[in-house]
Amino acid sequence: MKLISVNLLRLFETTEGADLGKEFRSRLFPRKALIYSPSDEVDRVFIVKRGRLRVYLSYGDREFTLALLEAGDIFSTHTRAFVQTLQETELLVTDTATFQKRVSEIPEVSQAMVKVLGELLKNSLSTIEGLVFKDARLRLIEFLATAAADRGKPGNGGITVELGLNTEDIALLVGTTRQTISTIMNDLIKAGIIEKIDRQTICVRRFDELTAWKDSL
Repeated sequence: MKLISVNLLRLFETTEGADLGKEFRSRLFPRKALIYSPSDEVDRVFIVKRGRLRVYLSYGDREFTLALLEAGDIFSTHTRAFVQTLQETELLVTDTATFQKRVSEIPEVSQAMVKVLGELLKNSLSTIEGLVFKDARLRLIEFLATAAADRGKPGNGGITVELGLNTEDIALLVGTTRQTISTIMNDLIKAGIIEKIDRQTICVRRFDELTAWKDSL
C-alpha cells in the first residue's frame, strides 16, 4: 500500500540530507482535506511526515484512486491528480524549483521520484484494467490479499492487517460503493475467511482460501 519502500524522512537524519531537510516547512492538514487539485497553480514537492493521503483522478461523479501515500513517501503536485488526506496528516513541503536545485546532490531522492512515477503509471494501468475487466468483489479481494501479503503480521491463528482505512476509504480505493464493500466483507466474514477486529483492522484467518477466491472469480 505504501507507494515506495524507501523512507525519505531518514535521509534528513544524515549529514548529506540535513541541508535538504531545511528547505522543507511543516504543514498540518485535517482528515478529508483536499490539499491539491489540478486547478491549483502551485507547484510543490512534499514528503509525508505522518498520516495518509489518497492520490486520485476525478471525472464527473467518478473517482479513480491511483495510490496511497504514507509516512516517508514523496510526491509532486505537478500532475493532473487530486490529493486528499484520509486522516490528520503532516507534510513537509517545498517548492519544486528549490527541490530541483538540491535533489541532484542526493541520488536517493532522485531514485525515489523515479519510483514514484513508475508506481503511479503501474497503478493507473491496474486501475483501468480493474474497472474494465474485474468486478468489485475481485478488486476488493485482490486489495485484501495484497495488504495481507505486504503488511500483515502472522499470529493468533491468522494474519492481522492494520488497513488504516474505514469502509468508505476502501470503497474509494476499490472504485465502488460503501454498501458493496460492506456486503462483500460480510460474505468473507460469514465464510470464516476474515475476521473484523475493529473499524480499520482485520484478521485473515484463511489466507489460502482468500487467494483461492481471487483466482476463482
